[in-house]
Amino acid sequence: MISRISRAQEWACIDKARQRIEEWKFEPNHVSRVERDKSLMDYVAQTAESWAAEWAVANYYSLPYEPGQSNTKEKADVGEGLEVKWSRHPEGNLWISDADRNEDVAILVAGRTPLFTIVGWIPVSIAKRDKYRHSTQDKWIVSQINLQPIETLERSSFAPAIRLMSNV
Repeated sequence: MISRISRAQEWACIDKARQRIEEWKFEPNHVSRVERDKSLMDYVAQTAESWAAEWAVANYYSLPYEPGQSNTKEKADVGEGLEVKWSRHPEGNLWISDADRNEDVAILVAGRTPLFTIVGWIPVSIAKRDKYRHSTQDKWIVSQINLQPIETLERSSFAPAIRLMSNV
């Protein structure tokens, strides 16, 4: 499923990424990051593009979104319980970390702004099964073939993860 964000949404992601990284005094080699060899410019761009992917999911479900609203794992990226994972590579995998909330639904988004492909979804609790555990990193990796088509999420028992509590 293709989802597009607007130019104004792209700029909002860029502006907020620069602002947040500066406010938090984060560096590209921050301990929380997997890729620590990025320049500051690449780090800002990667952060902005990951938020753009979240916005693409919000647009798909007609949900409100503000870039950078959820930078901790205390609440969902989008909706009530959607954890958006982004890969710039069309064939990329969905990566799950220990910090991802078991009650959330992970959604893989691939591509580059402004057009993204919403590849599919899997409950985080299922993605954390041993069969997906990476052999050398403390992560789980789910290939695209193991994801459910995004069109099926609204009809599944996991649909409440989409809506905000005020919309229920």
